[in-house]
Amino acid sequence: MSSKNVVDYIIVGGRPAGSALAHRLGANPQNRVLVIEAGDGSDLSPRRPVPANLVRASSGGSQYTRQYAHRPFDTERGEQRRTGRVMGGSPTASGLIWDRGGEADYDVWEAAGITGWNRSRFEQAFTAMEKHALGVTGGRDVDGPRRPEVPDRPDPASAWWIDALARHGIEAAEELNVRHGQAAYASLATGNGARTSAPRALLRGYGRRPNVRVRTHCEVRRILLDGTTATGVEAKTRRGTVRFTARREVVLCAGTTGNPLLLERSGVGDPEVLRACVHLVAANPAVGDNLRQRRGAVVALRLNGLPGRSRQPVTSAARAWSPFTPPLRRSSESMDSGTQVVAVLSSDRRTPNPDMTLLFTPEPVTAHDEMPAGTDGATVAFYPHSPTSTGVVHITGPTLDDPPLLLPGHLSTGHDRELTVAAFARVREILATEPFASATTETLPGPGVVAAADLLRYVRDQGFTGYHDVGTCALGPAGVVDDVLQVRGTHRLRVADASVLPTLTTGDTAAPGMAIGWIAGDILRNANPRSR
Repeated sequence: MSSKNVVDYIIVGGRPAGSALAHRLGANPQNRVLVIEAGDGSDLSPRRPVPANLVRASSGGSQYTRQYAHRPFDTERGEQRRTGRVMGGSPTASGLIWDRGGEADYDVWEAAGITGWNRSRFEQAFTAMEKHALGVTGGRDVDGPRRPEVPDRPDPASAWWIDALARHGIEAAEELNVRHGQAAYASLATGNGARTSAPRALLRGYGRRPNVRVRTHCEVRRILLDGTTATGVEAKTRRGTVRFTARREVVLCAGTTGNPLLLERSGVGDPEVLRACVHLVAANPAVGDNLRQRRGAVVALRLNGLPGRSRQPVTSAARAWSPFTPPLRRSSESMDSGTQVVAVLSSDRRTPNPDMTLLFTPEPVTAHDEMPAGTDGATVAFYPHSPTSTGVVHITGPTLDDPPLLLPGHLSTGHDRELTVAAFARVREILATEPFASATTETLPGPGVVAAADLLRYVRDQGFTGYHDVGTCALGPAGVVDDVLQVRGTHRLRVADASVLPTLTTGDTAAPGMAIGWIAGDILRNANPRSR
């Protein structure tokens, strides 16, 4: 084996968490670190996509995303589940919103018996990662490689929307990472008007370190195990199969879908699932269970006299829609994720605890609203927080080519169905506020869709999940990993990304996922003193 294929740490996945972990471990020049990414490395290129290029990223096929066909409900209607297949992972192929989440999101884990995983620990990681363009706000430090920004020139439609929210007691804040229960212009993971993804901010931000190597277009087939001890990985490259050896540890940062599939292909998982597919190496029944995703929906609006942005003709490839994705024509608006205003609020105005998020985009972004090109429009997307519905991700065979079993379980609990209907009602209550109401007309789902059964049918048929998913390698007393992220039943094998979160945080999962990679760096440095 070539000496360049023998390293101290192998990180599978160049997503935000993997990039943060590589940055932490690579700070010690004695550590040899290898980051393996299945997709493209274009996010490290000087020609990386700026925010306005994100349609190309999210609908560009296998160059930027991997698609899994599945049926999310008990119907014949299928959907394509997308995960990022590029350095930076799903955030490179979706939006730019940077959201720490609510305080209660984290403390509930430690209360459930997950020792040491609390808000304080995440706050330390966030502070270390962020370098905010506004200076020190909300307890932030100005030192660190990550810098969220907010738009400096709000559009009129967004300003009217913030006014409508204020009339319902939803106060405007400087930015939403300070406190939830408010509205603010979206904090974006950009720097100087250009996209600042995790790999660029952490790997290139301090110069490419000679002891950190990145291999792209390299897809890990399985983890190499000596008994139950991880010794390396076997990967598929353009030139054939290659093996890499880890002298210390293998860390999986391949995402909520990729991690459980890789564990199961390697013989780690539920014996009942693996029996028909691969030889069992280590029993870990929780692998691939507890998939947590949000199911949201949009309300499309036509603007009546209020200045907005019109739909322009786009290619068929660009019609794969996400509420975070802007139209292709806006290449000149470099610092733009599509979503302009984010509000975190309660579906019941009588209760103070936020349970839903609103995303306002001052343009039409869905192909289903039947508005012709040239029509000024806007879109309000919403999703409920903390779904209790869970799904599963499992292998159906031993190879990379075998399609996974993906059962999301959306809206399978009464809690989630009731909250979705209540969230819809709250959106329409705000939309009915003057003068915003007179300046808009609802075109989708349309004012005739009112009954709970019809609203739920609309959410099932035309809803979205975004790129927020967690839980398939969850922390917990009976979870896939223990309190130091070690995969139960194995040695020298850990998982360190959003897949270990037992439940969803309030907002986008990119920030907490990246924080887990940062925290994992501390864990590994403490476990291996020579790595400090």
